Amino acid sequence: MILKKLVLATMTTLLAMMFVTAGAASAAVPSDRDPIPPPTDYWQDKGFILMAHQGGEWDFPPNTLFAYKSAMNLGADMIDMDAYVTADGHIVLSHDLDARKNSDLTDDMFGGKHDITDLTLAQLKTLDFAYKWSPHDGSSTTPWRGVATGDVPPPTGFAPNDFKIPTFDEVLDAFPDTPINIELKQVGALSQEDIDNTAATMAGILAAHPGHDENVIINSFGQEMLDAMHLARPEHKSYSGSQDASLAYINGQPITPTPVAIEPPDYFKLSGNWLRTVPILKPWTDHDGYQLYVWGSDHDLAQDTDPFYAKLIEEGADSYNTPSPITLAAYLCNNGIASPDGSPRCPAQVCPEGQTGIAPDNCVDIPVCPEGTEGTPPDCTPIVTPEPFAKLRKITLSPKKATVKAGKKKVLQLAVSVGAGKPISVTVNLKSSNGKVKVQRKVKLTVGSGKTVKKITVNLTRKARGKAKITASSGKFRAASNIKVKPAKKERR
Repeated sequence: MILKKLVLATMTTLLAMMFVTAGAASAAVPSDRDPIPPPTDYWQDKGFILMAHQGGEWDFPPNTLFAYKSAMNLGADMIDMDAYVTADGHIVLSHDLDARKNSDLTDDMFGGKHDITDLTLAQLKTLDFAYKWSPHDGSSTTPWRGVATGDVPPPTGFAPNDFKIPTFDEVLDAFPDTPINIELKQVGALSQEDIDNTAATMAGILAAHPGHDENVIINSFGQEMLDAMHLARPEHKSYSGSQDASLAYINGQPITPTPVAIEPPDYFKLSGNWLRTVPILKPWTDHDGYQLYVWGSDHDLAQDTDPFYAKLIEEGADSYNTPSPITLAAYLCNNGIASPDGSPRCPAQVCPEGQTGIAPDNCVDIPVCPEGTEGTPPDCTPIVTPEPFAKLRKITLSPKKATVKAGKKKVLQLAVSVGAGKPISVTVNLKSSNGKVKVQRKVKLTVGSGKTVKKITVNLTRKARGKAKITASSGKFRAASNIKVKPAKKERR
């Protein structure tokens, strides 16, 4: 709480100077000030983001995997966390430097050391970081005490480690696709060497977990930490502004590293009057394309109530870093505020069948093309029914009877009839019952609507005698021509 008050005091001074510079409750952007766009458009064109501060410390033990998983399960869009580096070089997540704040650490353990930066990861992993947590309703219960140490069974779907201090590596493994906001703590008298080591450690973790240079926003109240981080991993694209950089920003100076978001408290105090930050900062952030992710100042006793949320959203905040994701999720659901990608946030926001949008007030009929057309309005096109293929109806051979002299030829007419439709290929098999009367074995025809006639030549050898039946067949269709062989005249010697 002391740290938060110091931060708020600094922000109060900072934003008071902004207000004086602007000369009004809304800071106008100079007309000759060119936009300085963010390094990535990952955060652009998103709806309101429910960010769970420390995973939601009013609802769950803060900065634990249990908190992060629970917040995401109930509808958070993004998780927020605070980071320190352990004595043996691991980034762990805790809002407070003193591990006694939330855990079962006592003064007689680890030689009296209690700062996270003075303890090893192995030492910290023996502690119960849900030991002192109680619900925000004022009750003195500690519902999750003992789960981390195995004295109490974990709730279904969770493990003891979910109630211990997590490493940032564990968070990236558990949430590979979840947007994350992480503050690298720069408190006390950190040396430049300590800052550089923190940045190098963070850069190493990001390198070992590819794909997080856009969906992880790195922030710090200290400009030195952000400069060191940018130097250690220049390919990282998502930062928010430090306090010092934000002061220069409202006077037209660029923030370095170039941010994707500005993260102010909701209120600051000027000459005894509390003023809201979003109206002052929004003209600038809109001009450059940065997001406004707001955290609660504790000024308003009605923090995290429906009017509190409504005011922030009305002013144009892009996210609220809430200590109670349960409360904010219910408000967003009940008031028809969709997920960042525009999809329904909860079942109550699903429109009735035949409509699209967000219930209850923004459902519209799904456009339908007129009967006989297809597509999506206005791009409707006539439905074209493909023409069916023709079907074989009949085959005939003519003449049906003929007398042919041995050694001669006879031309028969093969007629193939089909119904209406696209042309088809028809194979007709031919056969002679007399080995001395020859006919080709098959003929292939392409036949469209109506009838197609093909000449078939029958060859009679000189030794042909008797009769020959010429048969034509295709599938179930058959036809025949009967030929009577007339013997050839004997040659005179």
